[in-house]
Amino acid sequence: MYTLDKSDYKSILLKFHLQIEQSPQLLEKASIKIDVSKVKNIVYLGLGASGLAGDLLHDVLFDCLRVPMNVIGGYFLPGYCTENTLVIASSYSGETEETVAATKKAIESDAQVLIVTSGGEMRRLAEENNLSHILLPENFRSRHVLGLLFFPLYHFLGKNGFISRYQEDLSDLVKFVKKFSARNDYPTFSGNILSRSLAYTIENKIPVIYSTAPYLRSVSRSWKDEIEQKAKALAIAGVIPEMNHNEIVGWDWNSDKIKNFIAIFLENKDVDSRILKRIEISKEIIKKRGVEVVEVYADGKSRLEKVFSLVLLGDWTSYYLALLYKKDPTEIKNVDYIRQKMSGIE
Repeated sequence: MYTLDKSDYKSILLKFHLQIEQSPQLLEKASIKIDVSKVKNIVYLGLGASGLAGDLLHDVLFDCLRVPMNVIGGYFLPGYCTENTLVIASSYSGETEETVAATKKAIESDAQVLIVTSGGEMRRLAEENNLSHILLPENFRSRHVLGLLFFPLYHFLGKNGFISRYQEDLSDLVKFVKKFSARNDYPTFSGNILSRSLAYTIENKIPVIYSTAPYLRSVSRSWKDEIEQKAKALAIAGVIPEMNHNEIVGWDWNSDKIKNFIAIFLENKDVDSRILKRIEISKEIIKKRGVEVVEVYADGKSRLEKVFSLVLLGDWTSYYLALLYKKDPTEIKNVDYIRQKMSGIE
């Protein structure tokens, strides 16, 4: 069964803590020439894992950022980008065509640009235009290096005064993540493995995954992305309280097919009491339709620990689900096919 993991993705999951450890050194080696005193807003460019890193940054730092931050995935820039805008352009491969196009527009707008990449066209743009850039290790898939896409920027923002509550020493987070990964390592770990149990629970169902705004807003999306990429299966993501104003009505679907779904609530007990009440009412409505509801709670003490406990749990769950579906967790044929077809279009 485990030979399906041709690229040994499991070892990347087990070594995620190293990405946190390596991030300060990557920032130290980076070429940074940003005039922080001029920055009045931040625009983050990225798609896929790079875009997710930006969304997670925005959510984790929701009440800590001293300037507005907007995450954009696409070819274009908002009209307010000027010399007072810090544009963080993230593309691990350096060849994400949408991010390359938007970065070129950022250069034309005279914005201050910080590029995060391992090479490719983005590195060329950085070097030819003398742009600030953080260079990441090569020869990975972008979704293998979420930590390297997230933590160097977390430290950059913290060290340059963009964050009001910056945690510079992440050694406790490193220990937490290392232990968390070990507890999800089958068959090495002898106890109950939550991620593996969740994979068996989700098997042959369409998961509808809910998280809560603001700090866990993007976590449901991370689960959706990982299940789709690794297990090659469809998933749906939603956010509370937004889903209470639209999607909750969809659970009244008058069809037996509704029982093909499973609702997964990614929760943090330390949230506003009104949000907790909304979660309970939402579960009640869904259960009445005969749909299985699964509750998953964040682990850890700090916000970073809680967010990444859920992100990594989704990563491990999708890994085991891929093996159940007999899929190579690192293979993304449809994404590669689209890139190939788009490369021939001017």
